[in-house]
Amino acid sequence: MPPAPGQEEPIKRMTKIVNSLLSKEDVAPFREPVDWRSLELWDYPKIITKMMDLGTIKRRLERGQYSTAHQVAEDIRLVWSNCMEYNADGSDFWLLAKSYSRKFEDRYRKVRYEYDCGEDLDEDGEPKEAKSPSSSASAPKSVASTKETVSTASVANSANLDVRARFGANLFLLSGMELGHVFSELELNCPNVLESWGDAKIEINVDEIPDDIFSRLQKYVNGLVEGPEGSLADSAESIPKKKKRKSSE
Repeated sequence: MPPAPGQEEPIKRMTKIVNSLLSKEDVAPFREPVDWRSLELWDYPKIITKMMDLGTIKRRLERGQYSTAHQVAEDIRLVWSNCMEYNADGSDFWLLAKSYSRKFEDRYRKVRYEYDCGEDLDEDGEPKEAKSPSSSASAPKSVASTKETVSTASVANSANLDVRARFGANLFLLSGMELGHVFSELELNCPNVLESWGDAKIEINVDEIPDDIFSRLQKYVNGLVEGPEGSLADSAESIPKKKKRKSSE
């Protein structure tokens, strides 16, 4: 299955993400299909109806079996969701899948910001809106009204994601000092959004930043990137600072 028009580069980016994931030492449980027979997990195929693993995704990419980057993302998400569905909340496997899910979404958001990932295309690379005229014409008015409400909510949620994606992209334009200020604010106010990603690299899970803190930091970053009035000193003053706690030593 060749990539849909315009999907060549996004799929290449997804391939890099998959290869990066496979290179991690603690990703071993997700590299190959769960051998539920050898592990005697007889209920596994009853609970997990669509099995998926990173090795299978890599092989599908090499064989050109994905037409859009969105399809790749959905299979990667399935790896994490399957693990979290089968394993108990808070267990080691559950926490590992949750952690990788957050890290993946952060990286995928950057791809979505730069490219159209084909979310509006079906498995054959055709527009999902291409439905039969009879089915759409026979829909009751109440159903149509419900669809309009859902669509409005989806647009609002999409707009919020776009704002946060733009914020994440703008972080790459900051100097080391400016970026350090952002990290300091997050570490003081919501340290849970900072996650390590190997080789001492720290990434920000933008989606998890509380709205009030995100609003302040967005204003700060936009001022630095988009206008001279948003100098580092001026913007930093607009963000209240917390006092550091003294060491108990």
